[in-house]
Amino acid sequence: MNKTGGIQSYWNLHLSKQNGAKPYSIFEVPLFTDSYITGEFLAKSVPYSILNLVPRHRISGQIAEAMMLRIEWYLTVDRNYDLATDSSSYHGGWAPDEIAALMSLTLGIRVKAGGVAREFGGYHSDPLGTPRASDKMAPSYVARSTKPIVPTAIKTVNITSAFCFGKLHELDEEHYVALIRSARMYQEALWMVESEPEQAWLMMISALETAANYWDNTVYSPSTKLKASKPDLYKELEARGGEELCNLVAKHVEKSLGATNKFVKFCLKYMPKAPSERPRVWAQIKWSKTSFREILTKLYGYRSSALHGGIPFPAPLCSSPDQTEKDMPPSEKGMLGLATHSLGATWSAEDLPISANTFFGFAHGVLNNWLNEALSEKNI
Repeated sequence: MNKTGGIQSYWNLHLSKQNGAKPYSIFEVPLFTDSYITGEFLAKSVPYSILNLVPRHRISGQIAEAMMLRIEWYLTVDRNYDLATDSSSYHGGWAPDEIAALMSLTLGIRVKAGGVAREFGGYHSDPLGTPRASDKMAPSYVARSTKPIVPTAIKTVNITSAFCFGKLHELDEEHYVALIRSARMYQEALWMVESEPEQAWLMMISALETAANYWDNTVYSPSTKLKASKPDLYKELEARGGEELCNLVAKHVEKSLGATNKFVKFCLKYMPKAPSERPRVWAQIKWSKTSFREILTKLYGYRSSALHGGIPFPAPLCSSPDQTEKDMPPSEKGMLGLATHSLGATWSAEDLPISANTFFGFAHGVLNNWLNEALSEKNI
């Protein structure tokens, strides 16, 4: 079996599971992060290992080449590609980028892959491997504030048993594509938030929306969504051409049906539990589906205004969270007062319902709950 297209880390996993399969080559790619990594991920049944490089002399939040991703590659280079355009699995990266994005999503930290550092096998006969100069710049960001906008993305994590790489090949490829695209946007949102928080908000909402689109297509038929979103149109179509016409029109307009409702429903279905450590009650948001329905609807409105009207996300939502007390988690709210004025605009407290730090943690929980349910349903 030699897959000519599609998500490479997915098909590489598939090939590694075949009886008697041997890797065509092995290569190593450095992984960068500003979190502290302990342990290593070494699983014989998985063609992806993550070695701890133990970077020293770091200050908190400093980006370092902290891990080395070792990939056993089962896909050969002898592939034939069609001339017709096919971007059905395109996300802008390749296998190491996919794995780094999955790590970022799973752990809730910034992780990014560098270029190939060493190759074994394939065209290279040296048993000690052939070193390679990186063709990528090390990732970086220029923080907008002296205090992190999403402080929870910088932490210490143990990676020994943190990944489900050996299970993901059981997902349908379409599901895996949606997962990778969502993970890539989640990853980019984390890297972007400290320097360009307005853009990071859009990326994080898009990460959730990408997963929601896949989930919605597996739960509801196009005609069901048309009937729920535009009942009067559905009745008119049904009267003129019956169910066949309804289905035809629904398939053509499916992507535009109830985008806000779909986004909100998905987030509420996979809504995570409230954080175990929280600030004082007066600095907490109400962690309920009713409350989050209002918050999510408000945020999706800001997303639409930014994309279609050029109005950036409110400045207070692009700032560091208020620290109410020393040694306590920061405020979960977008602001603590009654209203705020910034950059020529004014927002009331009800229009700033949640901080970026809290929402990014919420999104992390939603996406991981979605993934874990899929793995559970496959009994893997």
